[in-house]
Amino acid sequence: MLKKSLFAVAIAAVALMGVAAHAADTTITGEPVDIACFLGGKAGAAHATCAKACADKGQPIGIAAKGADGKEVVYLALGGGGKAAKDLLAAHMGKQVKVTGTVAEQGGMKIITVSKVEGAAAWTPAAAGSASVQNSAPATQKKPE
Repeated sequence: MLKKSLFAVAIAAVALMGVAAHAADTTITGEPVDIACFLGGKAGAAHATCAKACADKGQPIGIAAKGADGKEVVYLALGGGGKAAKDLLAAHMGKQVKVTGTVAEQGGMKIITVSKVEGAAAWTPAAAGSASVQNSAPATQKKPE
């Protein structure tokens, strides 16, 4: 059942790729996670090897980040620029990264089509201002440099 649900999520995300193509770039600081394991409470450096193995097999990848309100937000990550999400993110599982791409939302699901990934320091409210997500909430937005 979980595999069917994840497959449906991936299909919905692919359908939304055209919507994301028209949005401005957004930078998110967070951890790439294997969505199935993350939903079961598994993430972080201790789970990185398993998450990387799942990502390499094509399991859906998410970015777990802090929203402007300090609450956790998970974005479904899609690959951009002709690359698969696993090719851009699998090596970074369990680590903090800065992910830049276009963000879309459909039915409450947030999706980022990733164009750039770089290492990041651990997220803290003081280091990030008031949020780890830039350009997605007008009150806390900054354009990536």
